[in-house]
Amino acid sequence: MARNPAVSDARIARALGVYAGMVDHVLADPRRWLGLDDDPPPTAPFPARALDALRDRALGETTPASPDWGAQPLQRRVDWWVTRIGISAGLAAAAPRFAGALADRVPLQAALGASAAGMAVCATAREHGRTDPADWVPLLSRVLFERELSTGAPPVPSAADTEQRLSGEDDGNDADRPDGGRAAALGRGAQQAVSTVWRLARTFAEVQHLLEQRPRGNLLTRAVGKLPVVGVAGGWLDERAAIRKASRRTAALLH
Repeated sequence: MARNPAVSDARIARALGVYAGMVDHVLADPRRWLGLDDDPPPTAPFPARALDALRDRALGETTPASPDWGAQPLQRRVDWWVTRIGISAGLAAAAPRFAGALADRVPLQAALGASAAGMAVCATAREHGRTDPADWVPLLSRVLFERELSTGAPPVPSAADTEQRLSGEDDGNDADRPDGGRAAALGRGAQQAVSTVWRLARTFAEVQHLLEQRPRGNLLTRAVGKLPVVGVAGGWLDERAAIRKASRRTAALLH
């Protein structure tokens, strides 16, 4: 597998340990952290209502909070998470693409995509019975960075620390945060998803040099993502394809 000697296994494990702990928190309450579950008011703009309709068709009535969730086939549960993450986190990761190719200059742009794909890794592992966030770290390293770690399981943040990180209490200077204004037309839930994905992406700051190895969509969606305005659509398709690819790679590793 690819190896960048400038980034040690210990640094990767440390960053992914923090990330895995945060994602565990998100997956436990996707309604809170990924938004989009509340019906928009009748006065909501068209994009918000269209996104709500898409969500309702794609996700159905049976969710992880439903009593019948555990009775669903494994692949159906995994597919639900892939769709859920693709709609919310994928859109959040693609939001800077409104600026087209200029989005490549946004700090953490690659990390936004990696954080969305990484959620699919963790959710897929979780549905396969790997519920300990520390167990997700080697999977994340292989799927996102094509790197097999030689270190042991890293420490995972406490619940209190994770809550603080996700709620933005330690944001400090957020000048590198992508503009969430474009998500405003999609509603409050979309803005929450942008905030969550951005905070997850910040955990990859120490491993930026490895992010080119992350799963991506095809060349066509990546090319559209470089165009102004329509770039957000191409970026969304690119991120959703990357999320599906990350889930498939994870399932293959677990099997």
